Amino acid sequence: MSSPKIRRRPDRRIPALIVATVIVVLGALGLWWSLAAVTAQQPLAGLDGVEGLTWGAVPVVALAVLAGLIGLVLLVLALKPGRASVVEMKLDEFGPRRTTVITTRGLGRIAAAEADRTDGTVSSRVDARPGRVQVGVGTVAPSGREVQQVLAGRIQERYTGLGLRHSPRVTVRTTKKEKR
Repeated sequence: MSSPKIRRRPDRRIPALIVATVIVVLGALGLWWSLAAVTAQQPLAGLDGVEGLTWGAVPVVALAVLAGLIGLVLLVLALKPGRASVVEMKLDEFGPRRTTVITTRGLGRIAAAEADRTDGTVSSRVDARPGRVQVGVGTVAPSGREVQQVLAGRIQERYTGLGLRHSPRVTVRTTKKEKR
């Protein structure tokens, strides 16, 4: 059984890798083009308005440096892992300073289990983050407010029982369903 991911990878990884690859390819083509022009002792050719510039001109060097920096920043952003998606728990029964963590996926599963156990709920959807847990519940109960209050209380009680160092804020939204 594989362990769950504790670090979230940013969603920007694939677009950043694509853009960085394009910039690297354009840089390689530019380098090849510039080497060909420098060895032949000719100015830039093929670009309107810049034919009078040489490869050593300040605007050309500035653009090359800018493109290189953008590529480097995009590569770093693509490879840098996201922040940890865990919440720390205290284990007082094993010693005063013993701690462990629970993933936000685990927090979401606890909230979903409580929603499924609550009377009147038909469906549930949970979005868990380290600081907050949002629960969307479809209910057939005549009063959605009661289901909201009961479910939020039960989830908060479960989180308190776990001994979380910083208990996430729980919000419950109900949607009226006609039948089960």
